[in-house]
Amino acid sequence: MAEGEDVDWELSKENIQPLRRGRAISALHQALSQQQDGPTSAINQQRQAFESELRMYDGDDPLHVWDRYVKWTEQTFPQGGRESNLATLLERAVTSFTEETMYHN
Repeated sequence: MAEGEDVDWELSKENIQPLRRGRAISALHQALSQQQDGPTSAINQQRQAFESELRMYDGDDPLHVWDRYVKWTEQTFPQGGRESNLATLLERAVTSFTEETMYHN
């Protein structure tokens, strides 16, 4: 890391929510730099791509798309908070699978 990146990390690390499986350092660095610049169109485009994939998915395991979307959200918004919409996303995922007998056990 360059000297300036160390300073950015030191200023941001206390606000990062830990994940049990850990975080990808490259994704963390990218997410922190994007959040300092404000919401970007790249994040919005990726979010829209996931939403589109959820609407149009017709494969065998729709849970896989939700899983990738949740993991992307956790990595992209390391500080959590309202802008991540993680709670809403998880609620939508659970609601969409309440009728799926494939996932009941």
